[in-house]
Amino acid sequence: MKGKEHLLHMLGESRERYVSGQELAKNLAISRAAVWKAIERLRDEGHLIEGKPKVGYRLISMSPLFDWQALSSALPGWDVQLFDTIDSTNRWAKALDSERAVVIALAQSAGRGRLGRSFYSPRGGLYLSLRLPLTFDLGQAMLLTSMASVAVHQALMHVAGKRCTIKWVNDLYYQEKKVCGILTEGVVGMESGLLSSVVVGIGINLFTVLDKTLSESATALYQSEAEAISALDANALVIEIVRSLTALIAALPDRSYLSYYRAHSLLIDRVVTVHQHGSHFDGRVLAIDDDAHLVVEDRQGQVHTLSSAEISIRLAR
Repeated sequence: MKGKEHLLHMLGESRERYVSGQELAKNLAISRAAVWKAIERLRDEGHLIEGKPKVGYRLISMSPLFDWQALSSALPGWDVQLFDTIDSTNRWAKALDSERAVVIALAQSAGRGRLGRSFYSPRGGLYLSLRLPLTFDLGQAMLLTSMASVAVHQALMHVAGKRCTIKWVNDLYYQEKKVCGILTEGVVGMESGLLSSVVVGIGINLFTVLDKTLSESATALYQSEAEAISALDANALVIEIVRSLTALIAALPDRSYLSYYRAHSLLIDRVVTVHQHGSHFDGRVLAIDDDAHLVVEDRQGQVHTLSSAEISIRLAR
């Protein structure tokens, strides 16, 4: 972890107190002047860092939506990292030394989506990344995105009272528009060169303001931050997602959760356009199989079983 990121990590772990510049400099093995420059760079990126002369620095949150202490108490054994803004929660989670981590931000400056695409991440979202140890084989790891979809779907219904549908492979829809995207990535150990853990990134539009173009295909759960604060227990939402996903993982190789996935699918029995390797075809979705693959019959009657790699699915118009 680089010096600036390490400093942010230290402040995040010491939210209940001010950390002196001398302590930061000593732990980072840099000068007090370098600490000050790093603090200023973090502030330029949008982090709210309070500084008191002769006392020190403290990382604070601009939103009352989340409470670091409440999250940490409810999720023992998890390294909870809470930011107002960050470049990417997935990137941050992958850089941590913690075996289990929950990284939360209200905005991202460099969010990423599937197939190398950028992920629009303005203020108003819940950008959540979970780092998990790889306690299952790679074949089961391919199911993580579908398990995360079920965990988020259940949490939104139980905590927020929002009924969504799941669009294979990694999106949730609310009122027929995208409201959540999920990205699963592996973490390779520096010494072993082997996949050692996974990071599941979840982006939910809570009260995101979308421009006219995006609002045609995406939406938010709430009209404003004030509505979200009054209607949603955001801490409970995160806690429910974490607990639900870890329970599904712990139950592997049980795949009975896929029945729930299918029951809330947006695509089954609908006509879609499949984009793959520079070409595309229209077909009707027949099923989602026990490996979370999408089964599609094209207009010529040929059945295709699709994995998620380099595939984009759009509802046919």
